[in-house]
Amino acid sequence: MIPKKFIRFEVLLKNNVRYVKGQQINSLKEQGAYFMKQFNTSGPCNPKLHYTLKRDSLIADAMEKVRNGRYFTVFAPRQTGKTTLFQLLFDELDDSIKPLHIRFSSLKTLTKDQFYPMLTHILTRELNKYDVKTKLSITTAKEMDFIFEEISNNYSFKLLMVIDEFEGIPLCVLNEFMHTLRDMYHQREYHCIHSVMLVGVSTIAELAHTTASPFNVAEEIEVSYFSKTEVNELIDQYVSETHQDFDKEVRNAIFTNTNGQPGLVNALCKYLVENVAIDRQKSVSINNFQPTLTYFLAEKYDKNIINIVQKAYEKKEFLIRLLFNEEQFPFTVDHPDISYLYANGILSNVNGSAEISVPLYKKRLINALRPIINGESAYYLPTVKENFDSIKTPHGLNIKALLQKYTDYIKRRGFLAFDTKNLKESAWHYSLDGYINFAIEELKGHTFIEVPTGRGRTDILIIYKKEKYIIETKIFTTSKRYQNGKVQLAQYLNSEGLTEGFYVVFSQKHTENDVLYEEDIIDEKKIYTFVIRTSFEIPSRVDANQYNITPLKPAKKLSTRLMILIRRIK
Repeated sequence: MIPKKFIRFEVLLKNNVRYVKGQQINSLKEQGAYFMKQFNTSGPCNPKLHYTLKRDSLIADAMEKVRNGRYFTVFAPRQTGKTTLFQLLFDELDDSIKPLHIRFSSLKTLTKDQFYPMLTHILTRELNKYDVKTKLSITTAKEMDFIFEEISNNYSFKLLMVIDEFEGIPLCVLNEFMHTLRDMYHQREYHCIHSVMLVGVSTIAELAHTTASPFNVAEEIEVSYFSKTEVNELIDQYVSETHQDFDKEVRNAIFTNTNGQPGLVNALCKYLVENVAIDRQKSVSINNFQPTLTYFLAEKYDKNIINIVQKAYEKKEFLIRLLFNEEQFPFTVDHPDISYLYANGILSNVNGSAEISVPLYKKRLINALRPIINGESAYYLPTVKENFDSIKTPHGLNIKALLQKYTDYIKRRGFLAFDTKNLKESAWHYSLDGYINFAIEELKGHTFIEVPTGRGRTDILIIYKKEKYIIETKIFTTSKRYQNGKVQLAQYLNSEGLTEGFYVVFSQKHTENDVLYEEDIIDEKKIYTFVIRTSFEIPSRVDANQYNITPLKPAKKLSTRLMILIRRIK
C-alpha cells in the first residue's frame, strides 16, 4: 500500500515541484511528503534525483587510470551514460585531486583567435571553484603548459582535466592542442595536471590517436549498453520506492527493444510510469507496453531518436541495403558510411559485422523510410465490389487468403507495385507492408514491424482482436538461405508461443514453372511459404493496356505559317 502523502507528493512533482531547490524539497519532506526519483532522459544522472546505475566496474577502471596519472579516452555514442560516468567519478576523488571540467560543445566553427579566449573563459570559471587567483590569458595551446605550471607552484592539489564533447574542438587548433597535451604528459612533474580524460562520441578516437598525441599509447574506456541484469536493477530501484512492479514480460520487452541502450531504457520506463501505467496499485503489464512502443515508433519526439533518424537519412541508400539485404558488411571505421553511423550510435560492431543492434532504432528507421503515400492502394483489390471482409473467420483472420490476394495483386500490377526507383532494395518489403497494413486497418486490426535476429529479416506482426500472426519477409539469394529462413521462423514462432507462421520471399530468380507455394511442418510449427516473383518485363515492352497506360499519340506536323511565327518570336 502506497502512503497517501507519497501519492500527494507525486502529484506535486507533476506540477514542476521536481525542479524546486533543495530547501523546498526538505520542507516538503518535513511535512511528510516522500521525494520520488525519476527515470532520467536528459543530462547526467544525479543519484539523489534519478534512478541511477553506478556501474562500479567502469568507475573503478577510470579511477585507477586517474590515480596512475594516465591520459585516457572515454567514448561511446550519445546518451549512453558517458557524462554520468565522470560525474560519479568526481564523487570518488579525494581532496588531493580536483576535477577540471571543460566542454567543447558549440566550439567547432570557431577560428583560432576565437577559440583561445573562450578556452580562457572556461578555465577561469572552473578554477574559480578552487579559489585559484592566477590570471589567465591564453592565446596559444602552449600557454596552457605555463599556466598549469604556475598553479603547481602556488597550490598543493593536482587536477584531473576532463574535456567533454572533445569532437567539438576546431580542426584549426587540433594539432597544436594535441602537441601541447603530449608535452604536458611527458613533463608532468612540472605542472598540476595529473590526469586527462577526453570524453565524447567514438569519432574522438580518430582525433585523439594521432602521432602528436599522448593518447596513441593510452587506454580507452568504452561505455557499453546496459546488460539485462542492469536493466532489471534500474527498474528495481523504482519498484523498491513505489512498490509498483514491472511484469517479467515487460522487463524482457524493454531490454529486447532497446538492447540496453541507456537513454532508451530510461525513456521507455519514464513514459510507462508517468503516462500509461499511472495506477500505482497495478503492476506495469505488457498491455501497457504495446501502446508505449507504438508511440515511440510513430509519435515520440525524443531528441535521441530524432537525431538517429536525421543522421540515417544522410546515409539512406547504405542503410536500406543494411536493413533489407542478407549481405554482410564487415565492420570497419575506415568505411566512411560505417564510421559516420557508428559515431552517431546507429551502427554497432556485432561479431565483426556492422549492424543496427538496437531493435527500436531499426523499427523506427523502417517506419521513417516507409513512403507515406504511394498511390497503389487504389489497385489493391481487382474490382470496386471486393473488400477484405472475405478473410475474416469466426476466430480471427485467414492470413493465407490475405497473402493469396497480395500475390494476385502483384500479378495484376507487375513492376508498378514496386517503387524500385526511390526505395531500391526495400521496395519489396514496403510493397507487402503497405498492402498488409491497408488491409488490416480496414478490418480494425493493427500491424507492427518486428526485427528478429538475423540479417535481412523483417517481420510483420498482425494483432486482430486477441489473435496474433507473424509474416516473415526476405529476399531470395540462395536455396540454402531460403530453407534456413523457414527454420528461423519456426524458432521465432516457438518463442512467441504460436503454432503457425507465414514466410514471404521475393525472388528475381524464380520462374512460373518453379514451386511458388509450399507448406511445411518444422519443429511442430506450420509454415506457409509464398514466393513472390519480381522479375518483370521491361516497362517499354509491356502492353500499355494491361496497366491502363495511354500511349502517346505521334505529334502532328507543324504548319508552315506556325513555324514562321515561332521563328519571329525567337
